[in-house]
Amino acid sequence: MKRTLLFIIALFIALAAYSQTSSGTWNSKTATYTNSTHKITWQLIKDLTWVGRPILTDDTLLKVRNDDTHILVSLSASNDRIAETDPWDYVSSFESPEYTQPKKLLAKQNGMTYIGTKAVKSQLCGIHAVKTRSDMKRYYPEHQATVHGIEILYMFYLRGKVYTVTVTALSVLEEEIEVFDKIATELFNGFSIE
Repeated sequence: MKRTLLFIIALFIALAAYSQTSSGTWNSKTATYTNSTHKITWQLIKDLTWVGRPILTDDTLLKVRNDDTHILVSLSASNDRIAETDPWDYVSSFESPEYTQPKKLLAKQNGMTYIGTKAVKSQLCGIHAVKTRSDMKRYYPEHQATVHGIEILYMFYLRGKVYTVTVTALSVLEEEIEVFDKIATELFNGFSIE
């Protein structure tokens, strides 16, 4: 009986350490996501504890959050008929009202002021990508502090799919934005795709 119980406990621990996402493997001990179908590896910051978040769409491959830094990372891949074009041709559409309207609504729902979205031509893993940064903020007079919500997103096309790789600061103090930017850079540097 003790052996069976120990086996079940060991199996549960192994499954918790290597939890499945929608189509890949998340290893919480090494903070690494791997997906052989999409040929992706994303090494997050090992010193942070990452907690899985609910995956609500079929396109989402990974969604994890660190509660200490209030950072959420997500990865998605969707089929697209125009996925063989260069995303640099569409960089201006990422600042269009159609793209920014949902972000403005989200800011309003959270009692925040939408600051704006900036899109630039960039690269991720040597692949042409559009990098966007969307900012919103809210001032809390009772704490005399301004809190920002920042989303940095890379979008690129590869093998008939549209990939989005996102790092979001759910809430960061104004004086900590530079620290968030460094963490976001480190997180994006851990992403690789063949």
